[in-house]
This record gives sequence, structure tokens and C-alpha cells, in this order.
Amino acid sequence: MNPARRAIGPRAKLLVGAALLLHWLMAASVSPRMGVTTDEVVHLTGGYTYWKFNDYRLHPENGTLPMRLAALPWLFSDVKHPSLEDPTWLNSKVNLWGAKLFFESGNDLDALLLRARMMIALTGAATAWLTWFWARRLFGPAAGWVALGLAVFSPTLLAHGGLATSDMTMTACVLGALSAVWLLLHRATWGRLALATVLCGLAFLSKMSGVIIVPLLGALLLLRWLRRAPFVLAFGRRILWLRRRGQIAAATLGLLVATAAGSIVILWAGYGFRYEGFNRAGSAANDYFFSWEVMLEEEPLPWSEPSSLFRFVPPVRPPQPTGLTRLVGWIRDHRLLPEAYLWGFAHTYKFSHYRPGFFMGDYRGTGWKLFFPTAFALKTTLPAMALIAAGALTLGWSLRRRAGPARVKPWLYRAAPLAVFFAVYWVMAINMTLNIGHRHILPTYPIFFVFASATAVWLATSARRLVAFALGAALLLHAADSALARPFYLSYFQPLVGGPARASRYLVDSSLDWGQGLPDLIKWLERKQQSGDAAPVHLTYFGADSPRARGLDVVRFGDELSDSGPRVFPAQVRGGWFVISATYFRRVYMPTRGPWRPELEEHYGKLLRRLREEGPALPKEELSQLAQDIELLQFARLCHFLRDREPVEVIGGSMLVFRLGDAEVAAALYGPLPETAVSSPAR
Repeated sequence: MNPARRAIGPRAKLLVGAALLLHWLMAASVSPRMGVTTDEVVHLTGGYTYWKFNDYRLHPENGTLPMRLAALPWLFSDVKHPSLEDPTWLNSKVNLWGAKLFFESGNDLDALLLRARMMIALTGAATAWLTWFWARRLFGPAAGWVALGLAVFSPTLLAHGGLATSDMTMTACVLGALSAVWLLLHRATWGRLALATVLCGLAFLSKMSGVIIVPLLGALLLLRWLRRAPFVLAFGRRILWLRRRGQIAAATLGLLVATAAGSIVILWAGYGFRYEGFNRAGSAANDYFFSWEVMLEEEPLPWSEPSSLFRFVPPVRPPQPTGLTRLVGWIRDHRLLPEAYLWGFAHTYKFSHYRPGFFMGDYRGTGWKLFFPTAFALKTTLPAMALIAAGALTLGWSLRRRAGPARVKPWLYRAAPLAVFFAVYWVMAINMTLNIGHRHILPTYPIFFVFASATAVWLATSARRLVAFALGAALLLHAADSALARPFYLSYFQPLVGGPARASRYLVDSSLDWGQGLPDLIKWLERKQQSGDAAPVHLTYFGADSPRARGLDVVRFGDELSDSGPRVFPAQVRGGWFVISATYFRRVYMPTRGPWRPELEEHYGKLLRRLREEGPALPKEELSQLAQDIELLQFARLCHFLRDREPVEVIGGSMLVFRLGDAEVAAALYGPLPETAVSSPAR
């Protein structure tokens, strides 16, 4: 009997349940220390309005399932929301309407966030269970425990399992759908057919990238046809064994067609079985965030032209409809799928072509081949990588040699859903132009852990004591590394890199700094005040949280893109503390991104002279724009000045803290800087 098929005893079930509960608790319990991250405002705002108003205008480019799941507890809370007559609602401005919902409506934000994150943590526990299930099924009970230990304490799974975003839900749904379909392709029952149908439908609803299951299921179907093994139909009491390839092909194809049809029904259900995204019976609507003409490449993006030579503006591409956008338009015209889903899919496709990114000192909008392999190496614990390498060697040995543990040998076919998913996803990731976060390879982590667990099969050899010691030590070190990263699992980087203090040299954005640090900044400011430190604090904040709503006594500097409230430009900065979000320290989304250049220095001097000579006579709007441009350039100059300085500390795993005197501030803003070819600007 295959040990992997051995019945699971009550004690094992209890231990697995305890491990999953521990994972859920670790992921959700850090919520009080995690501020609002960049995507949570739009995800939760969209999910709440889907439930509350049956309206899908807000943020349809993300999967409705995780948004609904996270916002479900809000239906049982007294959530106050802005008016449905607000222009931001009528024009589908989810970030603005969401900011009002979060920060201006009087809601208990911390409680609402915790409830939402607890729901997403359930999908993290489900992902850990699937990891255990596959490892045990392929390589035996001991392997299941190894994979489960890796998953439960993985900083990556804990980070995204504790946030009200979509990546963890998509991982659980796609992996679950592939697993259910693979079972269905070998023995068909009503239960398996229903499970595969539901999970495939949920995969489509989990994220727009959930459509990856379509080619994956095609590949699994082809592999099943090539396999010389009977197919079992067990619908009801009568069991049929199909052995002819033609019969097997017809039966399995029919089952996948039925699964696909049911999945489409579930997709429609996710949008209330209504084609139009707007619920016009509930409120009026003008349009989506961008018009359909823009989404289908019939009109260019409505970006304004740059107002100065340094201002970064994405390239305006002429309308170039592709085969995919034409297909989306055809499906829309025939109303074959919900409008909001199609608009969201077209939006995701359009904006995947170009997005500013940062990678190890370089800036691009079209990605790097090494981005995700490097991100994986930097943000995966060393013990986990050692086990992954050992597992890969074990599996490679089993394919090339007749020696070795016998139960490893048939692993390749049985692991087809994982192997195909892993190969396809990594090929896509390496060639992806959207390089904004390590989280985009999250769905492959469970597969890494399953393959790592293959090392456990050596417990059946004469070296079992040595193997047991090595596995135990690796898992303990993995758990310890994860514990040291708590509560900021999102900011985890290998200790060899230098942790969050040096991590921004390699990656930023959702790989490190997603705007999560404000709760810890509040505590830091309180300690500073209690110590009698009266030095001013200058804050450059990246994210969707609100320093203004939290009442922080700081001088905002250089972060106008994250602050739509009233402020004075340019900010009056002087010696004191400078707290800078890592993403803005690298200026990824700023018009001044990249190294300080002579042409920027020259332009900065011109702006300062114009402000001094013409400022009082300039129209109000023109003067305001001039002052904003000067502040952005001053902030870029400051970052260049600090580029080689180690921060005094890191707040919230993402905010770099520096202390500068008045003379240093003056030198940073007005003095000559290294590596610039022009003289210092006139003050």
C-alpha cells in the first residue's frame, strides 16, 4: 500500500488543524501593527459596495471574490459611507471615494481592517492545507509535515495572508481548482465534478490572472490522454471503467466542458447575474474610471503632456487594438460575460504593458528577466531554500537513476498539476513587464514547498537519523527566521542582505514598503515627545494610509502624490528628523526617479531663480505648480545626498529614519552635490 494513501488518524488531523490555526493566528494577529497598505483601500471599498449596493463600478480590475470575502464582515458592522451622489462615486474614482470611506466617515478603521484581514487569512490557511495535501499525496506523511512546516512559517504566505488583498485568495483558488480537476480526470463522481466546477469559477473571480487555469487545464487534459490508465465513471451506484483512448478522451473532454459551463455560471453569479456593471436603479453613473474606448485601445490614455522637462509621464501610445482587445470587445458587444469583468480584464491587460519599476538601482517600465528570481532569493529564508535545493536534487536523482527511494519514482505524472502550473507561471513571470512586487510569484510558493518536502523520503533509508536531524534543524531555523520578521512579514529580507534597512537597495513597493508603517510611526512620535526631543519631523509617506487623518504632527515633504489635502509648497524644511518611505526614497513613481542628473540640477536652478524673480507676479495656479516642482526636486536632491548613508532606524519595516542638522539640510538642498556637472543653484 502506498504510504501516501494511508488513512489519516485523529491525532494527525488534530496536529494539522492546530498548525493551520497557528498560521491563521500569526497572519491575522499582526493587524494592529500593520497600517493600511496601498491596495487595501480600493479592495475593501470595492468589495463593500459590491455587497451593499450590488454595483461593480469601483475597482473591477481586481477579482470580486477576495474583495467580497474581505468585506463580508463589514455587512454586520455599522459602516458609514460617503454619499452616492458624490462626484467621486458617479465617476468611479475608487481611490477618492474609498479615502472618504476609510478616513472621513467616522468608522473604526482598526476594527474593520482586522475583520477583513481575518477573512483573507482563512485563504492562507487553505493554501497551507493544500501544500500539506499535495506533499503527503506525492511523497508520504513525513513529507506532508515538512511542507506544512515550510508553509505555516513562510514569511511570504504570512505577509499576504494577513492583508485584505487578492494574491493569497488567487493562490488558494487556482491551486485548488487544478487539484480538483486532476482528481476529476481520473475518477469522476458528482462530488468531484461539483468541486472542480466551483473552484474553477472561484479562480476566475479571484483575480484577472485567474484565467491562467484555461491553458493549464488544456495541458492537464492532454497529459491525461497520453496516460495509459483506465478512467472511472462513478456517477451513482454503477461504476464504469473506460479503457479505450477514444472513450477516455470523449469522457474527460465532456467533463471539462461541463466544468467550464458551470464556471461561467459562477462567474455571472459573482456579478449578481447582471450584465451592466452599474446598478442604475440604485444610483446614477457617468462612466468607469477610464472609458471603454480607452480600454479597447480605440483612444489613447488621457495623460496630460509634461509641464516641465523633468516631469515623468508614461508614453502615450497611439490606439493599437490587439487580437485580445478585439475579442474582449466582441464578447462585450454580445454580452457573453459581465461588463465589469470584461472592463477589469481589459484594464489589467492594458496596464500590464508598462509600469515604472525599481530593481537593484535600475529603473524601467518594461521589467527585468531577473526580477522575480532575485526577489525569490532575497525574500525566501535560507533554510527553506536549502530544503528546496535538496528536494530538487532528490527528484532529479529519482528521474535519472534507478537507485533511491522507490516511491519517489512515479512522482512526475502524479504531480502534473503542480509541475505544469510551476513551469507556465515562471515562464510568464520571467517575461512579465509588470515588475512591481515579489507577491506576483506567491502562487508558486506552495509548489516550492511541496518539492522541498521530497527530501523526507530519505527517512526511509539507512541515513534516517541524519536526515531527521537535518530536516528538523532546517524547519526550526525557518520558523525562527520567520519569528524574527514578525510583525512585518511583508518587509522580510534575508539577514545576509541586511534586513529592511538595506533592502531598498534591491526592491521596494509591495516587496518591502506598501505604506504599512504609520501605526509604528505614531508610537515613535509619542516616544520622541516623551523624551523631550523637540526637533521637527519631516515625513515623506508612500501609501494609501492617511497621516493627515491620523493627526500626525509632521511636516509633509516631497510626497504630494500620496496627499491630496491642503499644504504649503515648497515645504519649509530644516534640521531635524527625516522619515522617508523606502519606495519614495528610491522615487519609483516620482517624476524625478533615477539618479540626480546635470539637467535636473540646471532645471532646479532655473525654477529657483524664477520663483525669486517672478513669484509674486505669477498667477496663483502657476505659482502653486512652480512651488510643487521645486519641492519634488528638493526631495530628489535630499535623497541623492543621503544615498550612501545608513538610516538611524527603520520604522514599520519600511520607513527609513535620518537625522540631519541645519547645515546638512542646506547642503542637501542648495550646496554642490557629488557627481553633478553644474554648480549649485542660486538660492
